[in-house]
Amino acid sequence: MDADARLKVSGLVAGYGGNDVLRGVGLHVGEAEIVSLLGANGSGKSTILNTISGFLRPKEGRIDLDGRSIGGLSPHRTFRRGVVQVSQARDLFGDLAVEENLKLGCIIQGDERLGLDQAFEYFPRLADRRGQIVSTMSGGEQQMVAIGRALMSQPRILLLDEPSGGLSPRFVEEIANIMHRMKADGVTMLLVEQNMRLALEISDRYLILRDGQVVDAGSTADIEGSHDDIVRAIYL
Repeated sequence: MDADARLKVSGLVAGYGGNDVLRGVGLHVGEAEIVSLLGANGSGKSTILNTISGFLRPKEGRIDLDGRSIGGLSPHRTFRRGVVQVSQARDLFGDLAVEENLKLGCIIQGDERLGLDQAFEYFPRLADRRGQIVSTMSGGEQQMVAIGRALMSQPRILLLDEPSGGLSPRFVEEIANIMHRMKADGVTMLLVEQNMRLALEISDRYLILRDGQVVDAGSTADIEGSHDDIVRAIYL
């Protein structure tokens, strides 16, 4: 299955300074698939996303997107290849309006009109508030802007780092529904999420990381009953 994967990572070693955070990580994400990275804080989940998107240079290993190596490329170049990351910080321009923030998502590549139509279709709330200054919006609304902006360039793969972090239950449910729609529309996603219920609900597969290594993986369709075994794998 991984031979035809949209994204394939093998033997990935990366870290900060002299400390290796990732130690031989391998994973793959198929086209129109959602894969969740689960694990305790410090297990290496966000480091994987940062290395794939080019914010962190790998020490060893290979990263391929659609069969072409992107390991070690700068964020600008991985973006041009179709890798778009939404960080925990969202990185929005708070003094700009919603529509202005969205348009920045396709300043390098993408169709502005098509992108706006898609963003407003997924997030009708943003269409109603396109002129609102982003800093005046709630956390959930800002997350919608961040995801909408990421979609403006029509990414090959979307990397989402804690999309439900700090959101109210209502907005968590809204984001989950939108991600289901995005998957149905063919958007490929690699997701880091501490909300295990949400992650397993929307994902096709999961990987559990501990100390920078994948210690377990499986299909969410095979999970029966409680999630106790997964919780134990993550924290014990």
